[in-house]
Amino acid sequence: MNTKTKDKRKQGFARLVEIAGTKKWWLFLSMFLAVLATAVQFIPIVAVYLVIQELALHAADISALDSALLYRLGFISLGSVALYGALLYASLMISHVSAFTILYEIRVQIAEKLSRVSMGFFSKKASGQLKKVMSEDVEQIELFVAHHIPDITSAVVFPLAMIIFLFVVDWRLAIAALVPFPLTFGVMIRMMYGPDTKDAYQNYHDALENMNAAVVEYVRGMPVVKVFGSAMDSFQRLNGAVEDHRSRSKNMAKDYSRTYPAFLTAASSSLMFIIPAVVLVLKFTPVGTQFVPTALLFMIVGGGFFFPLLKLLFMGGFLNQINVGVQRIDEILYMDEMEEAGADKKPSSSLVEFDRVGFAYNETPVIRDLSFSAAPGSVTALVGPSGAGKTTVGLLAVRFWDIDSGSIKIGGADIREMKSEVLMNHVSFVFQDGFLFFDTIEENIRMGNKIASHEELVAAAEAACCHDFIEALPEGYQTLVGAGGTYLSGGEVQRIGIARSILKDAPVVILDEATAYADPEGEGKILEGLSRLMKNKTVLVIAHRLSTISNADQILVLDEGRLTESGTHQELITASGLYADMWATYSRAREWKIAAKKEGVKT
Repeated sequence: MNTKTKDKRKQGFARLVEIAGTKKWWLFLSMFLAVLATAVQFIPIVAVYLVIQELALHAADISALDSALLYRLGFISLGSVALYGALLYASLMISHVSAFTILYEIRVQIAEKLSRVSMGFFSKKASGQLKKVMSEDVEQIELFVAHHIPDITSAVVFPLAMIIFLFVVDWRLAIAALVPFPLTFGVMIRMMYGPDTKDAYQNYHDALENMNAAVVEYVRGMPVVKVFGSAMDSFQRLNGAVEDHRSRSKNMAKDYSRTYPAFLTAASSSLMFIIPAVVLVLKFTPVGTQFVPTALLFMIVGGGFFFPLLKLLFMGGFLNQINVGVQRIDEILYMDEMEEAGADKKPSSSLVEFDRVGFAYNETPVIRDLSFSAAPGSVTALVGPSGAGKTTVGLLAVRFWDIDSGSIKIGGADIREMKSEVLMNHVSFVFQDGFLFFDTIEENIRMGNKIASHEELVAAAEAACCHDFIEALPEGYQTLVGAGGTYLSGGEVQRIGIARSILKDAPVVILDEATAYADPEGEGKILEGLSRLMKNKTVLVIAHRLSTISNADQILVLDEGRLTESGTHQELITASGLYADMWATYSRAREWKIAAKKEGVKT
């Protein structure tokens, strides 16, 4: 992240206000209605005060009471309660609509940002951590916008209005009621912004992220856990993350247990000062009965007008928690992006050229001084030992990462000088791990070309040899697949991915061992589909099964990120180098079979 950008970023409450400010006029209206609702809350208090005054005035002669006034005050109080409810409902409704709109915008911003960052980010971040940011951390902003803004307004306005009202009624008792205020406010600030509070919430969020990541890993890895009998080890890792989260939560509760009783004691201690003040004032009041309504008012409301501050205290704790989540959100929103080309260069052909390309991942060199070219209409295969950098070469060609040195060109144009959509329109990538979104099969294929007709889509599916099994499904092309949808085999998923690429019809195709998870029958179907996909295209094949690339126009042998050999299959076999050794090993492996059980041999 750029240091200047980080320095200019708002943090804490100011950042939350900045986020909420995108809907400031809605929120101003919500706050205005909250202020009106708070003002209406005073009507029953004033009414009670006037009733007490009337009763005190005619205590000696009840028959002289103004019954009409008492009834009127009663109906006014009842009406004010209904009006308060209506105003509060309107305030919260507007704040909630604002909040949900802001949440939508933030999630869209995060999703768009993730599409523009280096793939290295996803290697560093566990899916559980990203899930927490996009769901829980974003969701907590709704709590601030929808609830806290109206609540903060009423929690601040009510005590201030009450203090003004009490000073109007009797300034002497009002001063007495305010004596505990400095202590109450000081304890509240310490609880909300104490030196250890921020660290406690930071540790709590870290533990929550780790627990989410551990849960996702445990669930996804359950088949491996069961097969290899490592359930206890995996559970211990999950249990450790859960225990850590519980420990952090208990520490936060323990920190609050030291100051929360002090806050409650200070906030409820006004009567300790009001009662002596009442006694003192009564001594100097000629007619004590006239002071009774004032004394009763202060003893009824004077001891509780600090308690809206309790709402502020709870909100302060939530704000600390929300702020940590907002920091996680901002870590994504302010991340360095893959630089978008200022120029609008477009490839003039499907020629792919790597020129002295170097790339390191996490400071570990992966590709070293790699140079080769793939002619239009040719098939170039990349082979080599595991970890040689084959898949990385394919990913660099579609600019999933930016290279550290050299250049990669398609049709004479450096891919760093192309706009993303231009590059992606010229390249198709069939991944080793096929992925389908939770949507219909038709929409999954249509990702390759959003404007294609249904007939074109079906033709692509037929070319990829997946039309027949799609038609056999109950809903055909409208069958839901992906997480939560109809189960498809690995080979079927791969063929849908090929249909997607055929429909896209990009001039450059990159295949990352597309037959890896197919059975023999499925492999034949996939190879048939690939042969149609590759027709008249420039193809880069990342291969593990050497038999699939023996007819390639050129084979590049990588070892530790370096190009060690290149040529046709026959040329490389004759050269007796690494490729020849790999072919010999592969040939022996193909001949391997389970030996027949011999007579007399115990098993």
